[in-house]
Amino acid sequence: MRRVAILAASGRELAPAREALGAVQCGRLGVFERKVGRVGDIEVHLVNSGMGAVSAFAAAEAVLADAAVDAIVSTGYAGALGVAGIGEVIVGSEVCDWTNELPRTVYRSDAGLLATAREALGPARTAWSQGAVVTVDNVVWRAAEKQALGKVSGAIAVDMESAAIARAAASRNVPFLLVRAVSDRAGDDLPMDFNLWLTPGGRVRALAQLVRRPAILWSLFRMKRQIEQGSQNMGRFFQAWWRVLGREHTSARMNVPAAMGVR
Repeated sequence: MRRVAILAASGRELAPAREALGAVQCGRLGVFERKVGRVGDIEVHLVNSGMGAVSAFAAAEAVLADAAVDAIVSTGYAGALGVAGIGEVIVGSEVCDWTNELPRTVYRSDAGLLATAREALGPARTAWSQGAVVTVDNVVWRAAEKQALGKVSGAIAVDMESAAIARAAASRNVPFLLVRAVSDRAGDDLPMDFNLWLTPGGRVRALAQLVRRPAILWSLFRMKRQIEQGSQNMGRFFQAWWRVLGREHTSARMNVPAAMGVR
């Protein structure tokens, strides 16, 4: 049986991959929530890593130490740095770690996994782009910051976890894939500075902003709808991807080389 681990920063971001699994076994992987289910002969581990590179790396290390997985996937939402639109699926050809000082490390997605992702995107019938993604250690919430980051990094999208997951995968020679959905365009400010919610004192300031500027609530509601659009597209992607992997698994049993990636 093949095993695939899928990591995301929240249960909401894992939901599109979860939909096709049917019954799942819920449990813990140390401090992390984990659900285990099956699609055909493929065992799927869904791990809620929490936000940020530190948590994502720890979660990836935990699942890689616990289960002999054949692939590890970073999923969830990403901010566009180029022309990608709301809900568009981003397939990361590589991810660059900008959470530390120079030198910056680039991790490439597995070529076989990229091929299966591209194959699944046809029947998924959703807009998609393939390119580099950059991982940073804070929420990039201003349009000007996103556009500047896109220019200097050459990336098409930004997130806060993928490079850490890729680093853990590379340390154990496990094939890695990045597939995320765009939650906000490069030219749009986010409704507020979400970095405020990451510290206790910041949460107080964030709540004060909501009281002083109730219009933020409408912007948050609009962003929720954008996120839902991304989730729907990711759901279609995963439904198609499971079918592709199922066919690859059948081919492997018939001694035809599989595209999932070889260690």
